[in-house]
Amino acid sequence: MSCMDDKKFTMTLLEFYDLFKNKLISRVDKNELDEFFFWLIDHYCNYSRMDYILNSSFKISKTQEQNLINSIDSLLNEMPIQYVVGETKFMNLVFKLNNSVLIPRPETEELVRWIINDAHTNKNILDIGTGSGCIAVSLSKYLNNCKVTGWDISEDIIKIASHNAYLNDVNVELELSDITKPKFLDYKYDVIVSNPPYITKNEKQFISKNVKFFEPHIALFVENEDPLCFYKKIFDFSNSNLKSNGFLYIEINENFSKEVIKLLKDKGFYDIKLKKDFRLKNRMIKAIKK
Repeated sequence: MSCMDDKKFTMTLLEFYDLFKNKLISRVDKNELDEFFFWLIDHYCNYSRMDYILNSSFKISKTQEQNLINSIDSLLNEMPIQYVVGETKFMNLVFKLNNSVLIPRPETEELVRWIINDAHTNKNILDIGTGSGCIAVSLSKYLNNCKVTGWDISEDIIKIASHNAYLNDVNVELELSDITKPKFLDYKYDVIVSNPPYITKNEKQFISKNVKFFEPHIALFVENEDPLCFYKKIFDFSNSNLKSNGFLYIEINENFSKEVIKLLKDKGFYDIKLKKDFRLKNRMIKAIKK
């Protein structure tokens, strides 16, 4: 083995940090860069931020080094860090991810907290378009005695959500189902929640590259001509399959809050509440079915 190979094999985390910073500093904000670095060493080396502060000379194995260097290439290609490590945190829970499902967002956490703060117990809850299962799994984890079901349109997505339910030790019923195809059940839900696709294709130009190039378009975008298409389907389904005085919670495009509220009123929902997210954008709505 050459001296170079020896050195490569015994790279310290400090040396990796210097390499990481030099490669990415022109592409990634400094504060975000440090967050990414600590996320990566925690994931690949099981080495925390505090461990690093106490001993930055920790030597990493060749496998760890290769994983970390590969992560630099992925980040240079603008892959989101959550896909690089294959997981993210949401509601203080860990969720496995791949690019079949959206990366859960902070505003979706706010929607989930709204539902939890409303203290639903012993309820039948449906999450339409469950993706990673972040909403369904979190509700099952933090609400008492609720039966939670998640729907999505592909077996691959259902497998990811199912794995996340298992990892977080909750029981969530996961079903292959497409809200765009009318479905009338012989039972009704107490609560329906959904974060459907709501970004118009006209807005795609304003979306960051790491979202546009890596996250599933089917879960993000709608046609410009019918931006409320999924809401219409969800509201129609809820009219038939939500109990009287049942709750509907939805995440929305801030540019269409008035239109969504009008649609809800037209469909017979009442006590409609619009809520802003932490960026002060109109982002979520709660309504009750007559």
